[in-house]
Amino acid sequence: MNLDEPMKKILLIAAYSFSFCLWAAAQNSLDAYLQQHHLRPQTTGDGLRYFLERPGTGVYPKSGDYILIRFKATLLDSTVFDESNDSEPFIFQVGNREVIKGLDRAVQLLRKGGSGTFYIPPELGYKDQGVGEVVPPGSPLIYEVELLNIMNFEQYEAFMRNFEEQERIEFERQQKEQFQTDLRLIAEYAASHNLLVKSTPSGLSYVVTKPGQGENAKPGDHLKVAYEGYLANGESFEKSPKGVPYEFYLGSGKVMDGWEEGLQFFNKGAEGWLLIPSRLGYGATVIKEDNIYIPGNSVLVFKVKVVDFIKP
Repeated sequence: MNLDEPMKKILLIAAYSFSFCLWAAAQNSLDAYLQQHHLRPQTTGDGLRYFLERPGTGVYPKSGDYILIRFKATLLDSTVFDESNDSEPFIFQVGNREVIKGLDRAVQLLRKGGSGTFYIPPELGYKDQGVGEVVPPGSPLIYEVELLNIMNFEQYEAFMRNFEEQERIEFERQQKEQFQTDLRLIAEYAASHNLLVKSTPSGLSYVVTKPGQGENAKPGDHLKVAYEGYLANGESFEKSPKGVPYEFYLGSGKVMDGWEEGLQFFNKGAEGWLLIPSRLGYGATVIKEDNIYIPGNSVLVFKVKVVDFIKP
């Protein structure tokens, strides 16, 4: 007698019963929520409940259209688990399974400029899977949605080209602004520490306080560098262990651009300082490694000594 088949049937029945219980509990919780808040929304045939705050104008979106929306998504306890922001549009193609079924269905009830609140049962949301720790399994969802635009493919492409161009312009503006801030911080640090620095077109400032011997380091040389790293506020974030300089090949891309450029002004045994603008350091990236913490867009200051270097 094969005991596997009866066991499989039992497991399938148990799984179905569990899923049904989750579904029923979710339906009850959504119904209870609406009753508790004295809400009587309209209901579609597939169980989506909704209120339309503004009707909008023009046609309704259809499958294949690209739509731009503003939205906020919450659980029944008002926990916000997702929302759009004004600086980055949320666009998706209707009917292309890019969003949950309930949201895809909801936007088709709006016209351009329209807005509404949609109560999405779990079977039209994330079902009994949930989303990690953000959305528990079997959760009803509430979406507040405003439909900003409806586009065909050509309009969508034009919109994205314009959006990307505007993002590029804004990024360059922020970079220029950050660069000027960095130069000011570098100048202030140099003045407060009596460092007679020289500057390069890249924004790097450096000073050799103790000359070494021989010619300066060049790309391809194997360097051994002892260093101490500081933020512009004087806070130390890292230093090489005593007697254990950091080794690398100059020009290999293993170190930040500020080191690649700055150490070419040093020869064997030379000591000095590198004052590095953020774009030659870690940029906007936040560094968290062991006991090291460097905020994004930080000016970096290094006290360095070229202990040795070997020509290839």
